[in-house]
Amino acid sequence: MTIKFNSAVQTAYLAQGEIRNEQLKSIVRDATGINQKLVYATMHTILSGAPGVGKTYTTTAELEANNIPYVLITAGMTEIEITMRLANGIGKLKGDAELVVVVDDADDVIFGGLKELNRWKIATADMNPYWSYPKDITNTLTKLEKAGRDVEAQRIAKFQVEGSLGLEIPLDRARFIVLCNTDLEDTSQVKKTLRSSVEAVLDRFEYERLSMPWQEKWGWLAHVLCNTQPFDEVTLSDEDKKEVLNFLYTNWNQLKSETGASYRFVRKLVDDMINYPDVYGDRWARRLK
Repeated sequence: MTIKFNSAVQTAYLAQGEIRNEQLKSIVRDATGINQKLVYATMHTILSGAPGVGKTYTTTAELEANNIPYVLITAGMTEIEITMRLANGIGKLKGDAELVVVVDDADDVIFGGLKELNRWKIATADMNPYWSYPKDITNTLTKLEKAGRDVEAQRIAKFQVEGSLGLEIPLDRARFIVLCNTDLEDTSQVKKTLRSSVEAVLDRFEYERLSMPWQEKWGWLAHVLCNTQPFDEVTLSDEDKKEVLNFLYTNWNQLKSETGASYRFVRKLVDDMINYPDVYGDRWARRLK
């Protein structure tokens, strides 16, 4: 589906956005294993780039479109939440299937400090990678059983270490995709205490730094919005989509974010439009500097 813009320049940026989208999808397909390669120097990938270059959206969209098992780890999740998600994901695998572990907001989750980074280095090691949770898991399993989630509790309990109350989850069937904003190849952006460790991480990961000028970002967002619906509950008309995109195009340099708009920001604009039909213009204006 293509929305027709009055400006030939916008139309050209939209076409460029489609090309950029195909490039992003190819990178993600390599990272997820969708593009089946003959050999793999590494199973893990870091996608780095400022907000709005399509890291999270493209990764999750490709995984879902291809029915690939994955779990999403995000900033703010507790240690037990991460452990449960990994245990469930690995425990549900059938046959020789792989689990893709997407770590979003990795600037905090993985690269927030040396302790966090070292733990994830063990999880992505070349030999015998695993995730360890040494604390007592008994209460968590009991709560799951009381909530009627017996199958989930049994799945997690399989990873209990003999003679211990904690868990050890093997990750040899996990493929990691790490999403971050920081350019890890630019040492000036990396915390001094992490620099030597980050160099070792880059050696065991494929690393892609994604960048776009604002016009190309707009074109990519325009292409995605033209071909999707931001919310399952409501169908946005082409005219509504065009209004959102024209607002972004006209006001890009006035957006409060220094990096411009992301797909998450587009969803905020659509949220305003749907839920506040009489005053969404005022709400949009408040999102500008």
